[in-house]
Order: sequence, then structure tokens, then C-alpha cells
Amino acid sequence: MATVTETLPADIAPLATPLLLGYLLNWGLYGVLSVQVYLYHLAFPRDGRIAKTLVYSIYAIETAQTIIIAHDAFNAYGKGYGNLNALGSAQTEWLAVPIFSGIVSATVQMYYAYRVSLLSGSRLLGLVISAIALLQGSSAIAQGAQAFKIGNFADLASKAFVSCTIWLAGSAACDIIIAACMTFFLVRKDTKVPSTHAVITKLVRLIIETGILTALAATIDITLFLAFPHNAYHGCIALTLAKLYSNSLLVLFNSRIRIVGGRGMDASQPSELYASVLPKSQPGTTARTVNFNPHAQASGTLNGVQIHEQTWVATDSDSIELKEQSSFSKKLPSLEPEA
Repeated sequence: MATVTETLPADIAPLATPLLLGYLLNWGLYGVLSVQVYLYHLAFPRDGRIAKTLVYSIYAIETAQTIIIAHDAFNAYGKGYGNLNALGSAQTEWLAVPIFSGIVSATVQMYYAYRVSLLSGSRLLGLVISAIALLQGSSAIAQGAQAFKIGNFADLASKAFVSCTIWLAGSAACDIIIAACMTFFLVRKDTKVPSTHAVITKLVRLIIETGILTALAATIDITLFLAFPHNAYHGCIALTLAKLYSNSLLVLFNSRIRIVGGRGMDASQPSELYASVLPKSQPGTTARTVNFNPHAQASGTLNGVQIHEQTWVATDSDSIELKEQSSFSKKLPSLEPEA
């Protein structure tokens, strides 16, 4: 067996640690996403084809990204242990990080842009947001192509500066615009009816939290990229971007799930008297409630998870119908998948 001797720097942590942390975070977020996709599959089988295609396509891309990242991690920290060239090589991350992240982020942002256009009634606003999303997504793909040619992380800042900057800055800007617009138009449509107000407050909180999270991640990524151009510090955050976007989308979709007896729920309130943002539907739509009850003994349960069907009376395909809330008359476009 041939012996190869290589002198390692005294402190190898700045080179090895950022990517290692990024790999770990990516795998952890993939686990979270898998649980969310399973809950979506379980709770909303009647969502429209577009919504299902969106969710499952994004999950397929995320699965492919996780497999590619696992392959690169093995080459860098297993097969190429102690090899500085293996640590600094971009390997196949040119595909997994910028290209897949750009596709996922642009897709999620364009879905939000469509919902913003419904809320605001302005197609122009939706087109502007979509244009920004396409710009940053295209820049991410271009950055991936450049990374493939460059082949290492050290030269990315000098040879792919413009595409990477447009990708990350555009992504952060688009997230902030989406969060601000959706919050503004949702608050404007608040009727102050208690149940309606609770729904809108919940949606605003989710939108602000997820929007700020993805925008903050992109901002930190571009800051590290510009501040440390010849180090892979920004790679730690870049490895999580796609997973953050996909998880934020599933958080919004799954916000329709009501955990019976959970925190913030009135135990004395009948299960059919809760408010939910339903998909566009025709009168008589059946909504599904997932009851997470670890002590459930009723028939038809599976590992403590009960699914109950409830019939909702939808008077308009673009309105939220709150059962036994006849005073609610102001229409609010649904933010959820179309049926």
C-alpha cells in the first residue's frame, strides 16, 4: 500500500468545519421536511393536482440534493480524509447547492407571488415578484455552471462574484417583499370577527417568521461570501437554503392541521367549530382534521393518529367559511392549495 504524506495547516477548522456543519444541518432539515410531507400526505389527500405536484416535486429535488451532499461529504471526510484538495473541491455541490437551491427558492417564491396577486387583486404586483424570483433563480443556476468550471470554493468569489451576489441578494429582497405584501394585504382584510382575526393573525405570524428566516439566511450567506471571499464559511448557510424554503412552504400548507387538545386550543370547544384557511372549493367540500391523540382507542386509528372528515359549507370558491359565523361576510382569498 502506497503511503502519501501531506502537511496539514496548524488550524484546519476554518476549512473543514463550515461544510461539515452545513452537511449536518442539511440532513436535519431534510428529516423535518420528510415529517412535514408525510403529515401533508396524510391530512390533505383532496388538495388539487397543482399543490400536490408542487409539494412532491420539491421533496424529490430535496431528496436528490441530500443524496448528492451525502456523497460529497463521504468523499471529503471519509475517502479523502486529510486531503486538502478533497476538502476544497466543489465536487458535485455545484449542482446540489446553487442550482437546486435556485430552483426550489424560485418555485416557492413564485407560488407566494401568485397568492399575493390573489390577495391584492393586482396581477402586476405578482408579476414583479415573479420576475425577481426568476432573476435570482437564474443567477443561482448560472453560479452553479460557473462553480462546475471553477471546481473549488477558494476561487468562487473572484470568478463567480456577480452571479452569486445577484442570487443571494435577490433571494433576500424577494422574501422581504413577499412577507411585507402578504402581511399588509392580510391585515387589511381583517374583519375583527374573533375567529377570522385568529386565522389572519396566525397566517401573518407564519408568513413573517418564515419570510424573515429565509431572508436572514440569504443575508448571512452573502455577508459571509463577501467578508471571507477565499473561505468556505458561506457554504454552511448555502447548504441549508433549499431546505429552509421547502420547509417554509410546507409550514404554510400544514398550518391547516388542528391538533385537538394542543396548546392554545380550547378543550371545551367542539372540533367542528374551529377556523381554517381552506383550499378553493365548491359548496359541500369535505375538510380533514388530523387528531394527534397518543391514547386514542377508537377504531380506525393508526399509531394514535385519527383522521376525521367534516363537511364545510363553502359559499364562494375564494372565501373562508367559518361554521356558525353567519356575521362573517367579507371575502378573503385562500392562501392554501387549490382543490
